[in-house]
Amino acid sequence: MVSIRDIAKKAGVSMTSVSYALNNNPKISKKTTEHIKQVAAELNYRPNAAARTLKARKTKKVGVFIKENKGIFFGDILAGIIETSAEAGFDTVVCTGENATDSLADGSVDGGIIMDDLITSDEMMQLADAGKKMVVLDRLFYHKNVRQVLLDNQRGATQMIEHLLTFPAAKTYIVTGNQDNFDSQERLKAIQKVIQHSPPPHSVQILTGEFELDGGLEAAELIMKEWTGEPVNVFALSDSTAVGMQRLFQEHGFVIGDQIRLAGFDNNLLSQYVTPPLTTVDYSTRSWGNEAATVLMALMTNKEAHHSLIPTTLMKRASTNNG
Repeated sequence: MVSIRDIAKKAGVSMTSVSYALNNNPKISKKTTEHIKQVAAELNYRPNAAARTLKARKTKKVGVFIKENKGIFFGDILAGIIETSAEAGFDTVVCTGENATDSLADGSVDGGIIMDDLITSDEMMQLADAGKKMVVLDRLFYHKNVRQVLLDNQRGATQMIEHLLTFPAAKTYIVTGNQDNFDSQERLKAIQKVIQHSPPPHSVQILTGEFELDGGLEAAELIMKEWTGEPVNVFALSDSTAVGMQRLFQEHGFVIGDQIRLAGFDNNLLSQYVTPPLTTVDYSTRSWGNEAATVLMALMTNKEAHHSLIPTTLMKRASTNNG
C-alpha cells in the first residue's frame, strides 16, 4: 500500500507538506499542492478509511509509538495507556516500524504517545507544526502541541547515589546506558551533580554499558580486574544491566552486598528475584501509561495540559545492605 511517506520521497517534500496538500490546506502553495497530488495519482495512492475521517478531526484512536524490542518493560505502560484511553472512549493502536508516524501524519489517529528514539525530533517537529498532538516519554521536547511525561530520573538517581556513598568503599563505579539513551543521560547528570557538590572520599569512575542483561559484562570484568580486596559500590543505571553484572560477579566468587554493593534502576521483576535481591529505584510503569494518556486526552480536547514527572522511590534491598 502506498503511504504518504512514499509520496513525500518521490515528490521531494516533507510528509507534512503531503498531508497539507492531500487535505487542501492553504499553508502550502497551489503549485506545490498540484505537484503532490500529481505524484499521489501516479503512485495510485488511496487514503484509507481512517484517513478519510480527518475532515471530522476525530478517529477516536490514540497511536502509541514504540520500538519493536521494548518487550516486557513496555507492557505495563501500554496497559495504563489502554486503560485510561478506553475510559475516555478512545481505542489504542500500537505503531512500530519505519513508517509508523504515517498514521499521525495522515490522520489515522487523533494523537500520539512517543517512546521510540528512532522517531527523530525533526520529524516530530514537522508533525507538531502540522497540528498533531503528542506526548513524549523519552526526550525533552517543547512545542505548543507536545507535552512531556517523563520519569523523575534525577530524583531517583540522586537518592541512589547518596545511599551508596554512605558506605565506606575503595571506589564507586557508575555503569551507564548508551550515549543516546535519554534516561541514562538524565540519571548520569544527577549523579555528577551530587558528586560535584559533595565529593566522596574515594574516586568515582563512569563506565559505558547498555540497558540489557549482557550490557554491563565488560564493565564487570574491569571492576573485578581492579578490585583491591576492599568493598566497592556499583550503580548500574538499569536493572537489566545490574542483574547481568550480578550473575558474573557471583560466578567469580564475589559476595554481593559485602564485597560489591550493587544497585540498579527500574525495579523490574528480575531485580526482585535474584539472590540477594537488588537495591533499585522503583516507579509505576502502569501509572506512567495512565498519566501519558490523561495528558494526551487533555491536549487533544484543548483542555489545560501540563508536562508531568512520574515519581520514583528508593528500594533498599540486600545487594547493598549486607555489609
